[in-house]
Amino acid sequence: MSRLLISGGQLIDPRNKLDGKHDLYIADGCVVALDHAPPAVSADEQIDASGKIVCPGLIDLCARVRSPGADSAYALEKELRSAVAGGITRLVCPPDTMPVI
Repeated sequence: MSRLLISGGQLIDPRNKLDGKHDLYIADGCVVALDHAPPAVSADEQIDASGKIVCPGLIDLCARVRSPGADSAYALEKELRSAVAGGITRLVCPPDTMPVI
């Protein structure tokens, strides 16, 4: 079981009406607690998020991935890596390529 503590960040979660400094406990990729570790759970890894924003993954609703094309596999991989680096967890590609993606 992988356990992570993201501490001291400005947690912004509109769905749960959160906007403040909190500690976030994550186990196996799922949020398991806010501010206080659940019983018998200790973090394997800790990230100090002081001065940083912690939020759910963002969605790009109009992603331009420059595919299809001659180098579409490379272009797609490059675009996806860039999106992840910027906190994007989902891409929505408009159907305006020829042929349509």
